[in-house]
Amino acid sequence: MNIFQVLGGLVAAVLLSNAALAPAAPVDLRLAPLEQFLDEKGSPLPAAELLKYDNWRMIVALSCAESGYGKNMAGTFNAWGIKDFTPGSPKFDKTRDFASWEESIKYTSELLYKYDSVDGEPLAKEMVYSWKYVLPYNHWIGNVNYSLWEINQTLPATAA
Repeated sequence: MNIFQVLGGLVAAVLLSNAALAPAAPVDLRLAPLEQFLDEKGSPLPAAELLKYDNWRMIVALSCAESGYGKNMAGTFNAWGIKDFTPGSPKFDKTRDFASWEESIKYTSELLYKYDSVDGEPLAKEMVYSWKYVLPYNHWIGNVNYSLWEINQTLPATAA
């Protein structure tokens, strides 16, 4: 064994030991329970993408009322019944299509902040007339509220 092999071995040992001491990436304690919740609902919604937004609970609850957690979507990647009001769009005043979950979840989060500028989590009864705007209102409100309750029961308090 020559000096270069010995030095190479020492350098490798130091690099490996430093890598082992590096702090682990933080684990989001909400991810696994939310994935399980969505999986039990048969939902295609991506939990990791939802958790990027502070108002993810309301985003999920709306998907319950609008599409059975994304199982019955009227538009591509649109689990929220969001309409397309883009002037000139071929789907104007019809259910909007999105290119990805990332786009639709971000759009939904931003839209919810228009209903509640404080935390993007408006009360269902305060938004139903402009979000849903067709009867039955009480059934929709009940679905949103029940979903919020169920989410709060499912996810651990420390993972809020």
